[in-house]
Amino acid sequence: MSKTILIPTDFSKVCNNAINHGAEIASNIGARLVILHVMNSESLSYLRRNNLDSQFIDRHLMDIRDELEKSYPIKVLAFKREGKLNETIASVSKEVFADLVLLGTHGMTGLQVITGSHAMKVIREVDVPVLVIQKRTFGMGYRKIVFPVSVSSDYNVKIDWTLFIANTFKAEVLLIVMKPADDKLQHGLDGLLTRIESVFAAHHIPYTLQTAQRSKDFPEQINQFAVEQNADLIMIKVDDDEFEPSFILGAVEEKMIFNSSQIPVFCAQKKTND
Repeated sequence: MSKTILIPTDFSKVCNNAINHGAEIASNIGARLVILHVMNSESLSYLRRNNLDSQFIDRHLMDIRDELEKSYPIKVLAFKREGKLNETIASVSKEVFADLVLLGTHGMTGLQVITGSHAMKVIREVDVPVLVIQKRTFGMGYRKIVFPVSVSSDYNVKIDWTLFIANTFKAEVLLIVMKPADDKLQHGLDGLLTRIESVFAAHHIPYTLQTAQRSKDFPEQINQFAVEQNADLIMIKVDDDEFEPSFILGAVEEKMIFNSSQIPVFCAQKKTND
């Protein structure tokens, strides 16, 4: 499925960790990596403060490229581009035909630190799925994938990517199912769950199922469930409100993405203008 993975970097430790995740994924699926640094006022200020010449970033990017190609059987393209952070990442993702963006967040040092709502802005700006990485390392890969099931009209992209990742890393899918208060929503949820289970069964993907408690906050239960199961990845949708129609779009997703256990979160989306 994925042949080009775009990774923006500010050269912070957390972005380096995202690059490591990307290299491991790329080597497993035969993808190329595109490493991007966005030059803006923060970059220029950083160079001035540290008495660095304008070629510092080019040299740093080439060092990253050379080290990755030496360490992994992958092709790497690395370059800088001037512009606003979110808009430039989105533009380059289209330019290089990216299938996936890896976003390192919560970096404490670097030329531009992408945290909190800034990461959500990047996710909203691009047209492809985004895998959000904090400080948790790749380790043994994505062996346990938490897949929340809630009231949503279209799970196709989320299902397709889960199948792809599960097949690639021989993973088990851990379904956690919302318990709605409304009987009509429950009927629709039952139908959706039946379809999801049939797809995983048809593709021989091992899965388990757990129903959430109606009286408790569903996103919090997802995070707690992921920790209890020692999960490696959480799959969510961000192209509509997956969790609760009354929520402000983005607030709950951000709560999931920046979970305290720093489990990577795959944000599946397919924009309507694709």
